[in-house]
Amino acid sequence: MAGYRDWLAPAPNPEPPLDSRRTEGGNTTRDPATARAQPCRSRVPAVPARVKPGAPGALHRGRRLDVGDEQTRAAARRFAESAVRVVLEALDRRRPVSQLKVVADATVVSAVRTLIGGDLVPGRRKGVAVPVRVGVVLVDTRTAEVYAGYTRGGRHFALAARIARTRTTGWRLTALRVR
Repeated sequence: MAGYRDWLAPAPNPEPPLDSRRTEGGNTTRDPATARAQPCRSRVPAVPARVKPGAPGALHRGRRLDVGDEQTRAAARRFAESAVRVVLEALDRRRPVSQLKVVADATVVSAVRTLIGGDLVPGRRKGVAVPVRVGVVLVDTRTAEVYAGYTRGGRHFALAARIARTRTTGWRLTALRVR
């Protein structure tokens, strides 16, 4: 391996330096890559100082929340907590799957039947599913995303769902994912 230094050179650094000036042997030089580099992201506007985070009327995802959104979030959260409990009880076979029809669409009921029939419920042999945390994120006033964590025999599992509000039936579980 006598001549490897002749043809092997270190790889170039593909990233521009953090400072527009870099030092080489004590001399400060201008880096041409920095001058033509474009910013990766646009700046996110800051929340005005007069609005306290978490207060009614605070900015959230680019829009203002009002009291109606807070009531919608509370109703969605109550529905999500009960729906997650019903789904977990059905997956554990402690509740008939047909009782899901009250809170879920036919596609969700069919998916739960498939999971139970194919013995595809994650960690079912480890014990009873116990919900630990349920969270809700409003997409708009009629739709929300639900995320939940549950345990079985010391192991943690996750559940994700989508709920939608209709005029006739109220909140309904429209999509479900269990891991």
